[in-house]
Amino acid sequence: MPVRGLLIVNGFLKTDAVNETYSSLIAGAKRAGIDMTLSVNSDYFVDLADQTVRCIDPKVRAMLDDSAFILFWNKDVFLGRALEREGHRLFNCADAIEYCDNKALTFEKLSGKVRVPRTYKIPMTFETVGYTTFGFEEFLGDTLGYPYVIKECYGSYGGQVYLAGDRDEAVRILDSLDGKECIAQEFIDTSRGRDLRAYVVGDRVVAAMVRSNADDFRSNIENGGCPSRYDITRQQEQMAVSATLKLGLDFAGVDILFGNNAEPILCEVNSNAQFRALLKATDIDITDALFEHIISSLP
Repeated sequence: MPVRGLLIVNGFLKTDAVNETYSSLIAGAKRAGIDMTLSVNSDYFVDLADQTVRCIDPKVRAMLDDSAFILFWNKDVFLGRALEREGHRLFNCADAIEYCDNKALTFEKLSGKVRVPRTYKIPMTFETVGYTTFGFEEFLGDTLGYPYVIKECYGSYGGQVYLAGDRDEAVRILDSLDGKECIAQEFIDTSRGRDLRAYVVGDRVVAAMVRSNADDFRSNIENGGCPSRYDITRQQEQMAVSATLKLGLDFAGVDILFGNNAEPILCEVNSNAQFRALLKATDIDITDALFEHIISSLP
């Protein structure tokens, strides 16, 4: 009898790219002999009074109870933790997803574990207030130098990452964020428009590519970056695997910058990284390694 699994995704995100990812995961599960069913987080409610999971449809409850594992391909960590309290095995676990989703938490968790750009948490304000004074920016400019990077703590595809070339530009960026939480980071100029994406499953890198963009300081494919296959070095691989394991992830897309003499510097870690461009660049379908890892991890 095949292993039954449940793929829980965000019920409100319906782009062609994410739908293609879900189809690839279902197909990969089938190749591995897994009977995988797609479900959406909007099928469930977390009862915060008794911390249980309530399902809208009894069929969803039966499907959930019949699953040997959950591939939790979204960032609804309240639902994830509630499912874990019920005894379900999630790939990835809710805490690890939360560490990756909030970039400040990522760097807090990895402090002293891998080399990262010098990073400061920008003082918190409120989204209903924003920044009413910018005197604190002088410290960031003096400490990090210009240009430096401002990142919203929550963001994807490079869309919430900005480069401040001077104090005036930094103030304009901060003023435009409407009080969203963010971090400030040293800009690694040797990696301008170029980074390494390493896809880690378990304790190994299964595929790697370089993303390059001559027209933008960011290398994300969504911003015009071009992917190409890359032979990862031992040092880079060790960093990618170490960051993945330290965050408690079963799998991750780890982005690494190129420092002086190509020294690896961690950029960020993605708990449910898209892999369409990686497949195109490397001809490696990471879902095969992913489901092999899942099966080997089950009791």
